[in-house]
Amino acid sequence: MKSLPIVLLAGWLYAAGSGTPVVLANDLKVADIDSCSQAGENSPSDDSAEAASTAQVSESASTSNNPGGASDLFWKWFRMGERIQADEPDWLSPLATTSGRLKQEFRYDVWRQPGTAGDTDYNFGAGKGIEFILAPRTQLMVGPPPYIAHQGGRTPDGYADIPVMLKVGLVAAGLGEGDYLVTLILSATVPGGSNSMRDAIISPGIALGKGWRKFDVQTTLGGNLPTGATTVLGRQLLSNTAFQYRAPWMLWPEVEVNSTFFLAGKNAGQTQVLLTPGLGFGRIRLWRALKFSTAAGMQIAATRFHTYNHRAVFSVRYSF
Repeated sequence: MKSLPIVLLAGWLYAAGSGTPVVLANDLKVADIDSCSQAGENSPSDDSAEAASTAQVSESASTSNNPGGASDLFWKWFRMGERIQADEPDWLSPLATTSGRLKQEFRYDVWRQPGTAGDTDYNFGAGKGIEFILAPRTQLMVGPPPYIAHQGGRTPDGYADIPVMLKVGLVAAGLGEGDYLVTLILSATVPGGSNSMRDAIISPGIALGKGWRKFDVQTTLGGNLPTGATTVLGRQLLSNTAFQYRAPWMLWPEVEVNSTFFLAGKNAGQTQVLLTPGLGFGRIRLWRALKFSTAAGMQIAATRFHTYNHRAVFSVRYSF
């Protein structure tokens, strides 16, 4: 069984390279490898209008100031990313549910997790990083290993696993053309520090989304497949759904349902469901294509069995 995840990973990567989309990843991770895991009216949204305006600015800047060479290649790549993002939904990324949007964004999350013995864990980074569009249907995310700090208790502080994620867009349409998306995702975590898992974990899945005016639903379905130590890390089926509303003043209230079904390992047969109310804000245009957004919320256990509870999450994003 140890070779099964490797075979699956090879198949997904082959599919991506041959033009058949690949995918998923859910924010997960904790004590026991627990899951860790709008659009406007019928007229173009502010973000869409800004994207078009920014595209014109960057195009004129590139043609006037960058006659050729590496600078010209950079601006061609940058304009490609702008076009792709302008042709898909412009929903804000949920807190825990992985967004199916292909995007260019730097994201940094922090969460605080109270323990059962009076101790508290802090995660700086939370498996996020920089996302950039490689090709018209492909996006890559790479991030530094998050730093885990423990307040109270005897567990030493240290760095956790290195996160990577590949997205391949199958179909997407922006506001006025259906406001939907289907994306394949393939994520992985690689041991990289003293607080890492014992083996790499591969997480394939699919992301779906549909918007109705100012309301949207984003959902992912996938699984965690450790490359080893299955009796300790187990295998999980992950389901995450975010219900989001575009409110006035750039506010995005949301409620998420984050479910983990433990298929193997010491928690085999158990089910964990977390409700995650949250509030997002943005995107504020800072300079040209650079925009700022943020979100905060709390994951609250809705089932008797749960590996954690009352996790406070704070997220900062810079998109470009």
